[in-house]
Amino acid sequence: MKDNDTYTIYSKSPRDVVQILALGRLSIGAVMVRILLADNHVVIRFGLRALLQTRSNFSICGEASDGREAIDLAAQKKPDVVVISVNLPLVGGIEATRQIRRWSPNTEILIYTMENNNDLIRSAISAGARGYLLKSAPDEQIIEAIEALSRHHPFYSSSVSEKLLNDLTMRVRGDSNGVHLTAREREILRLIAEGHRGKRIALMLGISQKTVETHRAAAMRKLQLQSVAQVVRYAVREKLIQA
Repeated sequence: MKDNDTYTIYSKSPRDVVQILALGRLSIGAVMVRILLADNHVVIRFGLRALLQTRSNFSICGEASDGREAIDLAAQKKPDVVVISVNLPLVGGIEATRQIRRWSPNTEILIYTMENNNDLIRSAISAGARGYLLKSAPDEQIIEAIEALSRHHPFYSSSVSEKLLNDLTMRVRGDSNGVHLTAREREILRLIAEGHRGKRIALMLGISQKTVETHRAAAMRKLQLQSVAQVVRYAVREKLIQA
């Protein structure tokens, strides 16, 4: 190397740079992307880690097995991207997303889930997630999503983008009654129609039972529904659940 040659490495963690340089895998001028993995299934985290470590500019800065741990680690380590599951214990993935964005606003969130329904997608976006990917997505798409989010560009798989477009169309038109519900209200009505009750819904969403009741009451008042049976019929009619 000549004396006047300049090699620049951008990184938020000098230790990460030293480790990768020791392996001889870091590209000149590469920007290190620090990633936090949050999933309650060890095998999912193992698979993601193995995939992401094939990229010289990706660094796994932490792993969490529940929502509370994900929030704490994100606040502590300030990762560039958090890859997070929805169904986390202690604090659900959506509520964890909301809190991570509050404590670390520069951190982007990639929701990584098997679920692909409108209410969940709306809730994720409302919470601050700018990425949403199904666990059935190919490896290349996971890498593409993280690279996009690391540049603060949103990333949604094609199936999710289609749902977002359809949802936007429905919101402009209103539902069949001309009533507009919030994403949280629709989500809670869907869960009620699926047979869940207040305490269980609160646990699933990572919110208080009182908050669940407030949204439930507001939604039922708007729709003039008086019973769970009417909620179920509404949910079926509006395709919140399958009959």
